[in-house]
Amino acid sequence: MKRVEAKTIAGIFVALISIPLIVFATGTRPEPNQNRPPTPLPELTVEGIADRSLTPQVDAYLEDALIVAPGAVAAQAWTDVALGDNPSEEVTLGDSGWLYYTFSLTRPCLAPADTEAFTDTVARAEAVVAATDRQLIVALAPDKATIIPEYLPADETCVHQVADALNALEGPPTLLTVWDEMRKARANERPVYFRLDSHWTNEGAGVMAKAIVERLVIDGWNEQAVREVATVEHEGDLTLLLGLPSTEAVVELETVLPESDPTEAVRTLLTANGTEYDKVVAVDFTSGGDPVIAGQTLVMHDSYGWAVTPMLAPYFESAAFIAETNPSAGHMAADLIGAETIVHLSVQRSLHEIILDVDLAASFVAAYADEFDAIDQGTNKTGERLELEPGDTDTYVVVEMAPGTDGAEVAYNDVTMVLTPDSPRAAFYVGPGGTMFFAGVIDYRLIAIGG
Repeated sequence: MKRVEAKTIAGIFVALISIPLIVFATGTRPEPNQNRPPTPLPELTVEGIADRSLTPQVDAYLEDALIVAPGAVAAQAWTDVALGDNPSEEVTLGDSGWLYYTFSLTRPCLAPADTEAFTDTVARAEAVVAATDRQLIVALAPDKATIIPEYLPADETCVHQVADALNALEGPPTLLTVWDEMRKARANERPVYFRLDSHWTNEGAGVMAKAIVERLVIDGWNEQAVREVATVEHEGDLTLLLGLPSTEAVVELETVLPESDPTEAVRTLLTANGTEYDKVVAVDFTSGGDPVIAGQTLVMHDSYGWAVTPMLAPYFESAAFIAETNPSAGHMAADLIGAETIVHLSVQRSLHEIILDVDLAASFVAAYADEFDAIDQGTNKTGERLELEPGDTDTYVVVEMAPGTDGAEVAYNDVTMVLTPDSPRAAFYVGPGGTMFFAGVIDYRLIAIGG
């Protein structure tokens, strides 16, 4: 071990192990831990501090000796980090103090069949929404590790392979990716991703906001309208997962368009059953003056949408921003029906769960099922089967709880959907065909898109 590193780690340990001794000297004593004596401090030397086999003993000593539980958690986490261990499997420790979300680094690679399925799903989603005379943008945000990879450890990861495969796609037209633009934006003075958080900053989110605006209106983005709000201390979500809450200074940004004075209102959503939905709210924006993007827009987003909102919202005449990515969810019905333009924003690491596994196109079919004519329909119940055959066009089967029932479950081609009074409807892409199984009483209808 280098002398400087040894002294640094030793300093950390001296500070940590001194806390219990100082508290003890004041006359305060820890309570017995599970009716056993406190764990003694193991013998340590400067060189021996780097021995990771001592980590559990030091952890146990700090946990038993410290009076305040949160302090013990933080001390244990600092101990692990000082020894080179990771106190949380959810966080990957990078170089120079950079942290990465482990989930994003352990996602599966995209085989050619996966890339084809992704492209097909997005293209079908575009066709479904277009068939209702609405416009759809499917925006995919890059993961932090694909734009800032140089601080990653040397472990194997498919995160870059996935990003390159998606960035190389030449369609479908509704898909919006910004990997190249984000890499260029790194040259700006303000950071595009947080060092201690899994998300992008307003600066990074502004790259996506610009791409969305200019996809809808050529040259619609106004670079001069970006304003600095304040420099704030942002608490990184990855530091919370580590048990070491820490902040970093960042400049918050927003868009302030000339002759536009947008209003903002928070609205409670209602489920299909008419009850208030307490997990997600709609944030409605209405702009004055001459809006860049006319009509009603719905922005569906995951956690990456929060930083996009202040950069994007002023461009719309009227827009609802909702942290929900599943169009078939019961509480989305009213906003989807009222929207003329739909922006669906999610991050790269979640493309399987948000786009592929649930079949984004089928979710939009469930949302807009009442606007399509059925080519077949009927009712099935527990124990019955429905044999489905592919058609000449994209065919979907929409399933819905029968009136007066409390719930149901439907399985088709390894996908199972649970229906409830709050979200009573779902849809499946018939694809190559197969057998549908039911638990409960289900009304179904077949819908063909295109042709």
